[in-house]
Amino acid sequence: MQNKGGDKVTKHNLNDFAYKLIKDDIISCVLQPGMEVSEGSIIARYGLSKAPTRSALIRLKQEGLIASRGRQGSVVSRIMLSDVQEIFQLRLLIEVTVARLAAGKVNATKIRELNKDVRTKCKTGKRRNMAGYLRANRKFHQYVAESSGNQRLAVLASSLMEQHERIVHLGLAKQNRRHDFLHFHDEFVDALINGDGERAGRLVETSLRKGQEKVMTTLMMGSTDQISVVGINLSLE
Repeated sequence: MQNKGGDKVTKHNLNDFAYKLIKDDIISCVLQPGMEVSEGSIIARYGLSKAPTRSALIRLKQEGLIASRGRQGSVVSRIMLSDVQEIFQLRLLIEVTVARLAAGKVNATKIRELNKDVRTKCKTGKRRNMAGYLRANRKFHQYVAESSGNQRLAVLASSLMEQHERIVHLGLAKQNRRHDFLHFHDEFVDALINGDGERAGRLVETSLRKGQEKVMTTLMMGSTDQISVVGINLSLE
């Protein structure tokens, strides 16, 4: 079997394809928190075969994106308000350090191109463009993390960005706040290019703290069909 590029498709390729396909839809909340997911429903939805579907669901359970409910089957994991707080706390610890380390190490042309793409994707406020904006934003921050020179930090930062995107999709779906998440980008890029690590770190910290406040406020006010508050299920099921 070959893909469109003529390359041989292996079992490993199929497993990765299924995993990434389902994971992307969980992160973007196409598969929403609390939604039932079974091998049968996933196969029917995506046209996948049984083996890669099973492999993908196992990996996603290991990552905590899918939760088992025993005989009742499995569901897309819900997001607790405590999860939101913890993710922002970790992002503050990791991304401020990443910004300081990456300052002076980024390629000026590359970082400007990535920033331009983020802003281009953010020009429209239409919901359908949110996924494109978030992918561009993730790519921007992944490059910054990789430029830090610390591979372990880069891996952690990438994982946190994925978790954060689920929060953004839920929190921003009701109030279009994407432009607020970009207000610091130009200054951030300037600090990185000029090797000003302290300034880059301060900009990231300020942006994250403001973002946390806005997302928490939005989730507390409106997303009761998606979010569970610690110990109190606010689901409308």
